[in-house]
Order: sequence, then C-alpha cells, then structure tokens
Amino acid sequence: MKRDKHSRKIKYLLSNDPRGQKFNEYVVRNHPEFLEEQHPQLILVTGGDGAMLHAIQSNMQYQVPFLGHASGTLCYLMNNMDDYQTALPKILDPNTDLHIVETTSIKVDISSNDDGLLNLGFAVNEVVFGHDIMGYHSFVISSEDGSFDDFTIKGSGLSVCTDLGSTGYNFNLGGSVLPLGSNLWSVVGVACNRYLNDILHTQKLVVSSSKESRSGFSVFTDGIKKRENMGSNQVAILRKGPTIKIAFLNETDFVRKRVDIASRYRKY
Repeated sequence: MKRDKHSRKIKYLLSNDPRGQKFNEYVVRNHPEFLEEQHPQLILVTGGDGAMLHAIQSNMQYQVPFLGHASGTLCYLMNNMDDYQTALPKILDPNTDLHIVETTSIKVDISSNDDGLLNLGFAVNEVVFGHDIMGYHSFVISSEDGSFDDFTIKGSGLSVCTDLGSTGYNFNLGGSVLPLGSNLWSVVGVACNRYLNDILHTQKLVVSSSKESRSGFSVFTDGIKKRENMGSNQVAILRKGPTIKIAFLNETDFVRKRVDIASRYRKY
C-alpha cells in the first residue's frame, strides 16, 4: 500500500513475541514502509509494557512519541486496538489528535577509579540497586540538594523511579504515585533496616556501596540488569535524562488506570 505523502511517518519495530505475530504480518503486508522509515514522526510498538520500555531505550535517539499496540500481558503503557485495521488509518491521519504523555527519564552513569565515567543508558520507569530479595547490601546515598548526605541504609535494595514509573514497582514497595510531568523522583528502600520513602526533585543523585557491605550490588534499569557486582571503588550517578513521549489514542483510558492504582490505598 502506497503511503499518502501527507500521512504521519511511522516506524514499526517488529516483535519477537508470538503474541505480536498477527500484528507483524498485518504491518508487513499492508504497510511495509513502516519497516523502512528513517525519519519517523511516531514509533509503533506491539506487545506489553516490557516491549515498550525496551523500544524506548533502543530508539530514544529519534526524539518522537512512542505508541503501543497492546498484545502482551501488562499493557499499562499500550493502547487497546482490537480493530487495528480501523485504528491504523486513524493513526496515520495527521488530523487525528493523539494524547501525549511526557516523562523525564533517568540517566545512569558509573564512575570508577579504573574506568572513568561509563554510561549505562537511561531508565523510563526506575533504577533499582540490589541483587535479589535475599541479598544484603549497605548503600550510601548523597543528593545534590543535600536531602541525602552520605545517608547509609542496609537491606536488599534501593529503588529510584520516575513519575511515570511510580505506579509500578515503586507503588508495590509502598512508594507514592507521582503526578505526571512533575519532574519528581521517588526513592524507596527494599526490605531495609530503616524506613526510606522520599520524594525528590530530579537532580544529581549518587549511590555507592559502603566498605562494610557484604557484596557488590547490581544495577537494573527498567528491569534489565546493566551492571553486576559494583565494588566500593565504583559509584552510580543518576541525573535527569531526556524527555520521553508516549502516545495514547484515548486519554481517558490511561488517566483512569493511574487513578485506579492510586485509589487502592485511599480509605473512606
């Protein structure tokens, strides 16, 4: 099918998940130009939230919105498009308004005496420090505004999440649901010896392992292990990263999901 020159330029990322194969086939058959687009205005993803997060991490350089077709299990960031044969022409139409949610990612660097500064990438939802639920570490935290000043906490892990990610792992740890677009981070401890549930403005945050820690901790971005066994001579540096845009066909559906999650702890 030949694309109208006035249509939105869409780049489609083929899915390796069996649940996305029908959608793959439809795109290949009807919109092969989606696979070759080099200058997209929108990136189309199929799958669940994991697929969306991976797609963002791998294609952040385009600096355009990401729109998801729900074909996975957890589809909080995706759109329900059962009739995608009708939905896709609407998405292609530049006159169709898309609701854009913006969130600030977290840039993650590792600084060490041996390797200098190494960039681990960016997190859209959260950065987690730890190893496993039975792990035991001693973390030292410092923040640019002084809210944390060589603050030491011992436990299984530490989570730093964005406003968008605050409804996920952070919420299950007892962290607050942050307003979208607030430029805030939630910092929560995982099975720790001290209560930690703080909200910070996005800023430079340094996390290291104290000398008394039993073992080095790993660093996860959006559930992906990026660094293993960080030693006492290494520190993780978190900073405000690029703005991420996620597109929705129906603003109400997405907002309702966030309200439903936040309401779980509300009492009469």
